[in-house]
Amino acid sequence: MFRLASSGEGYITKVKVREGQSVEAGDVLFVLSGERISTTGSIHKFISEQLEQRQLLLERNRALVNERSHDQLSILKLRARTIDEEQARLSEEVYLLERRIELSRTNLERQQELVAEKFISLAQFQQSEADLFTLQGQQQSLKRTQANLRRERTEVLAQRRDIEHRHQAEIFEIDSTIAVIRQEQAENDVRTEQIIAAPFNGVVTGLNVQLGQQVTAGTLLASVVPSQVKLAASVYVSARKVGFIEREQAALIRYAAYPYQKFGSARAVVRDIVLSPYALQELPAHVASVLQTDEGFAELFYRVSLEIESQDFLVYAEHQPLQMGMLLEADIIQDKRRIYEWALEPIYSVTGKWVAQ
Repeated sequence: MFRLASSGEGYITKVKVREGQSVEAGDVLFVLSGERISTTGSIHKFISEQLEQRQLLLERNRALVNERSHDQLSILKLRARTIDEEQARLSEEVYLLERRIELSRTNLERQQELVAEKFISLAQFQQSEADLFTLQGQQQSLKRTQANLRRERTEVLAQRRDIEHRHQAEIFEIDSTIAVIRQEQAENDVRTEQIIAAPFNGVVTGLNVQLGQQVTAGTLLASVVPSQVKLAASVYVSARKVGFIEREQAALIRYAAYPYQKFGSARAVVRDIVLSPYALQELPAHVASVLQTDEGFAELFYRVSLEIESQDFLVYAEHQPLQMGMLLEADIIQDKRRIYEWALEPIYSVTGKWVAQ
């Protein structure tokens, strides 16, 4: 049996179950409200509005961060494309310039022979040499430009990675804050409204509250008995009487709800004996009060589990199903003898003592 209790203070706003009703796991049984009202109105509503406003601002900030990051990455992407185009154009210029330098060097070597043979003047040769130097200077300038473009492209890629990392960090921080706000909202809703649901398939019993009733934390609302559960009986036996109780011994049960003088007793069998004793104050209150009257304060008790033969009891020719928590007494049958064996028991006892001596 599972006892359903309130986890906080409030009042019952909905009772969606009745005594003896069958329920399935997850069915809503009770709804509790813990709404608090101040001079300015509902505290829950005020907190909820503040949390919603914070979440809205964070979501807007998230959109702005995404937009800013997208714009920055777009600019860097465009700059990287421009650099790639400039590098391609420079590579073509460098190739053409290298061809011109190669031709100019070949022409200069031929002119050097012509100068030696006095076919051209020294001034013409020096002019061709100057032209070669000019081309080589242009080549060095283009290579410096290429190096600058490669360095700039590396910087652009580094900036892109930095923007992406900062964007991820900002989004993570915003999402974490939104998650905290949602948790606070859920906790605020729980403090305001609690839903008590069935933990498993079963039958509701012991309905203990009504619509509008004020409850505190731990207030028992109802109990749920699992479907098709087989009830067993637990009896508490004093330490002075437990010595000869064994498993499989038969027992006769007398239910307090059905006087045995009128309705008789039920059959059961001992299935288990708990070896650890219980003090009186460790037992359920309703059981302890009965045992206290019968056995006194100083006794220790052992719990004995009984398997009941039938899950119902014949009352006025009708089979009444047994209920959880019913009080009962049991006679555990420890021995069966004929009358003459009971009469001879003292003799057997004396003989046993004499043999032992």
